[in-house]
Amino acid sequence: MCARRWRPRGATLRAAAWRGRGSALILLALLAALLPGCSVYDYLYGGSKTQTTGRRSDQDLLRAAEANIQSRRYDQARKDAQQLLNQYPDSDLQAAARLTAGRAFYLEKKYDEAKAEFQRFLELYPQNERVDEAHYYMAMSYFRQADTADRDQTFTKKALEEFNLILTQMPDSQYAGDSREKRQICRRKLAEHELYVGKFYFEREQYSAAAGRFSALLAEYPDTGVDDQALYYLGESLWSLEQRDPARRAFLRLVEDYSQSPLAPAAADRIEVVLVKTGPPPPKGPGFFGRMWQGMKDTWDEFTDTVKSYRLF
Repeated sequence: MCARRWRPRGATLRAAAWRGRGSALILLALLAALLPGCSVYDYLYGGSKTQTTGRRSDQDLLRAAEANIQSRRYDQARKDAQQLLNQYPDSDLQAAARLTAGRAFYLEKKYDEAKAEFQRFLELYPQNERVDEAHYYMAMSYFRQADTADRDQTFTKKALEEFNLILTQMPDSQYAGDSREKRQICRRKLAEHELYVGKFYFEREQYSAAAGRFSALLAEYPDTGVDDQALYYLGESLWSLEQRDPARRAFLRLVEDYSQSPLAPAAADRIEVVLVKTGPPPPKGPGFFGRMWQGMKDTWDEFTDTVKSYRLF
């Protein structure tokens, strides 16, 4: 039998302690391998509670919304923009997200919803550098809703107000050129509406009401291509009302300023003057081919709206 070697009690305790520490170190190393990206200390002592949630950032959401607009997935674009608005109320991209949602509504031809979104933007961010964009798409939403000249022109008037605002207050806007073109179309349509209503009254011998319409047309929408017609029917209305002097002035203006008009000879006969035709003929309203071309142009404009509305931030 071998003699058992004697070891002091303190040495035995120290050896056991070292073995315990070694086991703890091994355990910590295993935990570090099993918890990538996390601090073992934080895990053990609660120093950090951050975990990966998979939630997209505000920038990612706005990029996705813009990409979906480019791909014509307007519904998804609005959802991405709305998610940004809901999840990041303090984000610097809130204004851009609201504009993106409004453009998605506009391109989807949901014009009432688009107008509400742009109006909300203007209320929240009146000094934002992109207010011209909001006004432009507000105007275009009204413009797309405008009816033909023989119908109510409330939307046309509202579109004209927005285009005028851009051109007077933001003349350097990138939307100024198209606003100027669309403003002229609105003015022409409003002039044609006044002419239509004036003729309606004139044909029913309601000459006072007719004269009021023709006078308003000439005062509010001059140089829209229907001035010669307005002057002629104004003169005839006043002539029927026995207001010969103002009637003669209307006829004389027609003869002098629009001598090439097909209505000029009749006006000259009324006031017994010799007609001398000078200058180019007055512009005429669009005929069949003109209306067809305008329809094709409107369709093309709607397509280009999609292209030019795509914006990286």
